[in-house]
Amino acid sequence: MSSATNRFLPLFLCLIFFHSYSQNDIRNYTKSDGLTSNTILTSIIDSKGIIWVGTAQGVSAFTGNKWIGIRSISEKDGSKKAMGKVTHIYETRSGDIWAAAEKGIFIFNGEYWTHFHDQENEGFSVKEIFEDRRGWMFVLLEKYPNVKDMADLGFSIVEGALQMYNGYQWHKFPRQIGGSAAVPVGYPNEYFTSHIQDFEGNVWVTSLDGIYQFDGLDWEAIDEEDIPSDICFQVLQSNDKKIWVATKHGVAMRDGDDWVKFEKEKGIKGNPVTSMFLDKKKRIWVVTSNDSRFKYLCYYENNKWHAFSKDNMKVKGELIDLLEFNDQILAFSRKGVHLYSDKNWENLIVVNKINDDDFSNVVKRKDKSILFTGDKGLYEINKSGVVRLYEFDDGWKPNLVIEDNNKNVWVATQKDGLFMISDIKVTRFNEDNGLSDNQVANLIEGKEGAIWIVTKSGISRIIID
Repeated sequence: MSSATNRFLPLFLCLIFFHSYSQNDIRNYTKSDGLTSNTILTSIIDSKGIIWVGTAQGVSAFTGNKWIGIRSISEKDGSKKAMGKVTHIYETRSGDIWAAAEKGIFIFNGEYWTHFHDQENEGFSVKEIFEDRRGWMFVLLEKYPNVKDMADLGFSIVEGALQMYNGYQWHKFPRQIGGSAAVPVGYPNEYFTSHIQDFEGNVWVTSLDGIYQFDGLDWEAIDEEDIPSDICFQVLQSNDKKIWVATKHGVAMRDGDDWVKFEKEKGIKGNPVTSMFLDKKKRIWVVTSNDSRFKYLCYYENNKWHAFSKDNMKVKGELIDLLEFNDQILAFSRKGVHLYSDKNWENLIVVNKINDDDFSNVVKRKDKSILFTGDKGLYEINKSGVVRLYEFDDGWKPNLVIEDNNKNVWVATQKDGLFMISDIKVTRFNEDNGLSDNQVANLIEGKEGAIWIVTKSGISRIIID
């Protein structure tokens, strides 16, 4: 795609052949094969190539020949500690496996399991586990409201807490980080919203009750005395080491020890600022919305904000993704794909007369081209233009797209199984040819070239010749 001409070739349909695999190419695994439960809640592949799944009743690991199920671990006194429901699995840089369960956090160091349980935070669930560059582990915990209480009050109270393990000791910060916030019904029930580690090694965590900075010794809480609002949605750091925070009432920038507020009177159009993006030209882009509906896209350059309304961009519906392609900005909405070349916006869907909508699942390929799905097909944006890679006749409800190491594209759907799209053919996997269930939740590429498919009935493996 040339940034000088900025014109796309007419949409063309790739000629491909449809192929269906036999049942012998698919191997399904369930509880009878060693899974602790057929209900899989989370799944990863570790650096050794082991597939780990968290289920409703513990953890299962596929080591290459068989599944090994772990429902409980042995305590020092000989008693058993049940895992229960496992919702998150994380591999550290040293290769340890962390499993977050309803009975606590279980850690496998390659030889044996250990367990940590915080009785003071009963009712809290792990939202996320992350590791900083020191190898210190951070655990974000949240407590969600009772559904009946939400209906009665018209809003919910979400609570948050944070814990840290530095390799020697667990640390809890009950008076320094965390708290509670009221969330209107219909908004995401989450207390913590983002986190980063900056160039100096400080950890920043945003929440619905402010932003927190950890310097390795102490936490500093930053609230609306310094920033436009306590309700914070995202934090990022620009190349000049400035910290940027998106909040309900604008953007805050930390330059050294000083905070600068950017609100409506300083160029930010619309509120709240829900997300931010840093491009290669060092511009800060922010998205503003109202009642979860997109209003403005703004960028900051040379100490000045520039704003585009949804009418300027001809955007309909919610803005779902923002990224760079060929030194230009692509903005994806449910109804369009919008290209900005430093002069004007154009909707590539309208320009190329594409009769489709409900766009999602934006993925950057290894060759830097962009994949995305619509209600009727799979598309690619490359240097030549917009290409329809596959057309589906009856609305396929895709929910995940990956590209494997052989450049095949895999599309998981909510009700129509799985599609593999290569340069020459499309292969469909569903219940009719051996897949355990047509509702696909996750895809993992194994080190041996297999594709693992998590469905609501277990997990399946496909090996492609």
